[in-house]
Order: sequence, then structure tokens, then C-alpha cells
Amino acid sequence: MKRIEMHVHTFGVRYQFRHRDDFDVFTFLDLAVEQGFTGVNISANGPGLRDLGGTTPAHFEAVRRRLVELDLRCELDTSDTSPPHLVGMLDVAAAIGAEVLRVYTRYRGTPAELEAWTVRDLRAVAGEADARGVTIVLENHEDFQGDALARILGAVDHPRVRALYDYGNSQMVGEDPMAALTAMQPWITTVHAKDHVVIRDDEGWWVQGVPMGDGRLPIMEQTRCLYDGGLRRFCFENVWAYVAPLHADAVPDVASFSLDHPHRRLAGDQLDPATAVAEEWSAFERGWGWFRDHLAADGFEIARHVVAPSGPGS
Repeated sequence: MKRIEMHVHTFGVRYQFRHRDDFDVFTFLDLAVEQGFTGVNISANGPGLRDLGGTTPAHFEAVRRRLVELDLRCELDTSDTSPPHLVGMLDVAAAIGAEVLRVYTRYRGTPAELEAWTVRDLRAVAGEADARGVTIVLENHEDFQGDALARILGAVDHPRVRALYDYGNSQMVGEDPMAALTAMQPWITTVHAKDHVVIRDDEGWWVQGVPMGDGRLPIMEQTRCLYDGGLRRFCFENVWAYVAPLHADAVPDVASFSLDHPHRRLAGDQLDPATAVAEEWSAFERGWGWFRDHLAADGFEIARHVVAPSGPGS
């Protein structure tokens, strides 16, 4: 049996947070336990630290206590690699007991400039992360292909600066998700497991989030490859109704970019609140059920607080 931890991401219930008065970070933590997850990833982008839902030391302490009471591990998500922002978010991560802080660049420039600026920033804050016991993970978001991200992490060369591999985000830059995984694997410590399709309409090419199991990503191949490379912590992210433009002149000839599916462009922000809440939750339940069933069929067992092996990918 292959024992793993499984986190759940707040992004997968973003419309519950946005449109329900009875849903907040504490509701989410209880939901994670009810659904059988062993940890949580909390998005803290934007005003009020978004899904974290508060900015005061008292709120951070209340979240930390609840995580301990529920025996949940935690990762915190932010964006913007600028050192002042990252140092502040490292303090937040430490205050709530998060072990990991996810980042991606907010810069705009040439590819060479983006790489140089990101290396500069991560080098500047690596010691701050180490002092707080928090690992920074750089995500392949909508900017770097896998080999570029690997170059950045190789140049930073610090054990507290690693990679988050997103199962589908490489599609936004026209890259085969398996090629990105191969390039990034020596640095991967955390992941976002999700499902996508690629669509094409009169306005161009798009990456569309769909309930897990409905898309074209090679989810179980990715999961097995990551496990074989040493990864023991995964995160389920329901990305129903997420849509982003594909920034590439050409796409690879692989199954994950095929157009042989019935999906059309759908942006959850354009739905009325009641519909967004209901359909998001339906997608969450269906996708999590699909992933759970396929993990079990492939010999995976979700277990609490597995100690990851040392070495590359740990």
C-alpha cells in the first residue's frame, strides 16, 4: 500500500466563501476533516488575506489552535515574490503554523528578466524562511515552463526554496504537463492535483477547469510519477469554472491538449451566486469521489502525517 497525505485547497470552494454567510475558514477546516483530508491549503491573496479571513494576531492564533485541535497540517498560498511582501507572509504562515508558503511571480517583462528578478527575490528571503521554519514553494503558474522554473530553483539553491507542481498550469504556457513534471521533479515538495480541458472558440485558446475526472489531464500517471519520485503529500484542488487564456503560438500534440470533449468556456464569476454555490459543491463532491476511488484502485492509502523520505523531491 502506498501511503500518502491529502490536503484540500480553499480555491475548490471559493464560491462557498464568497457567497455564503455561514462559511469561513473555520467552517472549511471542519469540512476538511469531514471529507477525510489530512491537511489544508489556504489562499491568502488579496484584501483581508482572502480565505484566511482575518489579519490580526488574535485571528491567526485562533486559526492555529483550530488546526492543532483538528490535527490538520497547513500550507498557505500567496503571490508576489517581492521580499517585503514575502517576509510579511512568512510571518503570517509562522503565526498560523503553516509549514509551506506558495508563491508565484507578479512581474511582467521578458522571460530572462522574469527569471532574474525571481531568483533575486527568492535568494533575498531564503534565510528569512529558514529562520521561521517555513518552506517557500514556487509554483508553475501561468508564466514559467518547467525548465525555466528548474533553472530558477537551481540558481537559488536553498533547501527552504522548492517547487510546487500544478498538474495543469503548464498548459497556459503551451507545455505538456508531463514535460513540466519531468523538468521540475528534483525540486517538487507540494502539488495541486486538478483537472483541465483545452478549448478553442472565436476568442482564442483557453484552459478550462472541470471536475476531476471530466478532463484530459493524465492525473493518475502524474500521481504515480510524483510518488515514485518521493512525494508523499498531495493536494486536491477543485477547479470547476476556472478559465484562463492559453499563451502560446502552438500546442504540443499530446492527449491533454485534445479538443475531443463536450466542454465549453465557463467562468464561475459570471454565474448567479446560488448557481455558483450549488454547482461548485456538486463538482467538488464528484471530483473528490473520483480521485479517492482512483487512488484506492491504484493502491494508495490516505494516512495522517506521513514522514517524507529525504533527498530530491522531499
